[in-house]
Amino acid sequence: MFEKIECLSQVCVAALLLGLPSTGLSATPVLPGSETTVYEGARWTIGVGYGLVEFDTNVKVTNKQTGRSRYVDFEGNLDLPEYSEVQTFYGAYRFNRKHSLLFGYFEIDRDSTLLNISQNFDDIVIIDARVTLSDNSRFYNISYGYNLFRDDRSNVTFAIGLNSLDLKLKAEASGQLTVGGITRSEAELAEASVIAPLPLLGLNFGFDFTPKWSISTRISLVGGSYNEVSAGVIQTSINSLYRFSEHSGFLLGMTYFDANVEIDDDDELSDVSYGYTGLFMGLHFGF
Repeated sequence: MFEKIECLSQVCVAALLLGLPSTGLSATPVLPGSETTVYEGARWTIGVGYGLVEFDTNVKVTNKQTGRSRYVDFEGNLDLPEYSEVQTFYGAYRFNRKHSLLFGYFEIDRDSTLLNISQNFDDIVIIDARVTLSDNSRFYNISYGYNLFRDDRSNVTFAIGLNSLDLKLKAEASGQLTVGGITRSEAELAEASVIAPLPLLGLNFGFDFTPKWSISTRISLVGGSYNEVSAGVIQTSINSLYRFSEHSGFLLGMTYFDANVEIDDDDELSDVSYGYTGLFMGLHFGF
């Protein structure tokens, strides 16, 4: 399920070396769906952010009856915008020095329409057709945070909870089409429209360099099965925080997200690869 864990090992090791979350000032507000470590003394932590990222999305659809497959590369051969923005909202409530409740949300909105497209997708051949693409996916998470380590400048928090994948990917064609040798005017090239709550495990690390500057790192894994959906997700991020005042700060960092989802419907088996990398900035508040 986690096919790319090995290739990410160097990234994870580097993230671990770059910082251990701080006690007093740091946070691990990361895109997407942050699990955060709150300001020392702050009960509530909230934040909003904006990411500019590069997407890599593709779907392999296999017909169970014929065994034939078609491969749809949303950014490659269908020209869905490769670079786009991601909005996120996150927060935490700290019960005491050891225990906290963490939550996060992020969303993607990408749409594209292609005209006069002629391509062969194995069992679907489109000739001079119109293709519409959309990606309106949402991701939510809520988890319990337990502080494993804390000193005057650093801390480590373990998170366990649920991450809900709300995938909404679609590619449709209309015009002159041939589907399995039969002429049609409309066809669905690929669709992934599922909601799956899956278990999440994560570690947040951070370190305060000065009263103004800190760095934080998060690594989390999501995986499991729900109804007809099986998925594995890897999330990593590294963020720096500049503290304006006692209760607010500015975030700048890098984020990585990779999801592999298998959707087993009655007639088709869809293998979805959904990921992005990019930069993130935001505002962080603790009260």
